[in-house]
Amino acid sequence: MLGLLLEDGTPDRRHKSRLSELMSSTTGIIRIATAYVTERQTLTSQPQRDRRLLISLLPMDVASGATSIESLVALIESGVQCRVLPQRPRLHAKVYIFGSSIAMVTSANLTRSALDSNIEVGVELQGKETMKLSAWFDQLWSIASTLTVKQLADVQSQTAALRREFMKLKQIAKRKTRDPRAHKAKVVLSDSLQQLLTNAPRFFVCNSDRVQGDRTPTGGFVLEEEMHNRGFATAWEDFRFPSHMEKVHPGDAIYMFAKGVGIIGIGMATGTYEKLVPGQDRRVSHVHETNEWRVPTQWLVWTDKAGAFQCKSPNRSLFTFWNVTESQYDDFRADVSTHFLGDA
Repeated sequence: MLGLLLEDGTPDRRHKSRLSELMSSTTGIIRIATAYVTERQTLTSQPQRDRRLLISLLPMDVASGATSIESLVALIESGVQCRVLPQRPRLHAKVYIFGSSIAMVTSANLTRSALDSNIEVGVELQGKETMKLSAWFDQLWSIASTLTVKQLADVQSQTAALRREFMKLKQIAKRKTRDPRAHKAKVVLSDSLQQLLTNAPRFFVCNSDRVQGDRTPTGGFVLEEEMHNRGFATAWEDFRFPSHMEKVHPGDAIYMFAKGVGIIGIGMATGTYEKLVPGQDRRVSHVHETNEWRVPTQWLVWTDKAGAFQCKSPNRSLFTFWNVTESQYDDFRADVSTHFLGDA
């Protein structure tokens, strides 16, 4: 045994840093067996390597968000070979093997929570133990089924109803266990908003861009009020990930995020995006001398700081328009719903 990898809940994440180091310092086949998958960066960082991912894929794992279909699709599209074992007996091992030189046996799945926050324990092995692990992996690999993007799309479709039911139960549980002393603004909600939060096929967050534009005479923000009054979720170039806005379709949910406050509005997309060039009529803003991207939106709730769902950016990097449909954002969406739905 080479050593222990002990996580204690602090920001010093030993599993994450060690995996990154082994990815870059070893050669040969990368073999990973894991029960759950939501993290993709570890394997996509070495596109030239032969990368093999062996997983379990149960409907409830997908419905609960323990495994992300979106992450698996991204991994396969990046060249990772992915195979799935039969549902029984279930794969529950977490093993990372790097060539024939070194391996890690750990409690940590290939998930963001395991690598970023959970208290995990792992051990590193080398020599004969690594060879035995490789043989164990290869035997399971030989009986596992190849997983394709098309199959994942079918799984996503087949588990959609189950996932909605799981989210409803999760929201109910959060409401029942919340601190009764916590003060929350009471918002009168329409049936259409409740239906949107429960059944929208996709969810997005639009940044209200408070750092730009003018203030209103009453201390508000011009761009926010223009987006609200005219019915748009808007972004101005140059911004990251315009492909996210291109994915919006009618019926999708859009949260309006104000920096330093949180979610101040929730609406339903009523069309797809459009892009207006500088100087073109009908723009929300003529302050920005850039292309204006926007999605027509029917705002169903809009509130001030006192009624907002207080939170930081749902993505650590700077963002303007962000897709929060993936399972890694399930808790974020559930918390927003609980805040605005209250006891409804």
